[in-house]
Amino acid sequence: MHFLKLIPGKIGILLRNILIPYKQGVNVNVFEFVQIDMPSKLSIGNNVYINRGCILNAGGEIQIGDNVGIGPNVIIYSQNHNYWQDNSCFTNFKENGYIRKKVIIGNNVWIGAASIILPGVNVGDNAIIAAGTIITKNIDSNVMVGGNPAEVIKKK
Repeated sequence: MHFLKLIPGKIGILLRNILIPYKQGVNVNVFEFVQIDMPSKLSIGNNVYINRGCILNAGGEIQIGDNVGIGPNVIIYSQNHNYWQDNSCFTNFKENGYIRKKVIIGNNVWIGAASIILPGVNVGDNAIIAAGTIITKNIDSNVMVGGNPAEVIKKK
């Protein structure tokens, strides 16, 4: 199925929506070069655009609301390595397993290019995430955030 991410344009979008097992609403556009890990744990609402070069790691589940725009090269992780297994220091990441936490993206959200969203984060409705922002904590509704770590730039 990896070849599906290489097919450009409307035909590629159509084939991805038919053949990749994510849950989806209507008018979902997953553009080329998007990598989706564990697509069965990805839920996409209506009128969603996922731009080129994104990585969606849905091991812990990712839920994307309606009317969401995701810019190019955005990374959304819903799992991470369990680096503190049994209160011991990180030793061998292959043996320590994973910590999985659901990521929820609300409705009417715009995620700017090259942003990163980490496991367990909820992004509220009508939020704007500026390009290059790293999201480590929940984002309230009706705010614009930016930076590393993300800080509120503007409230609606």
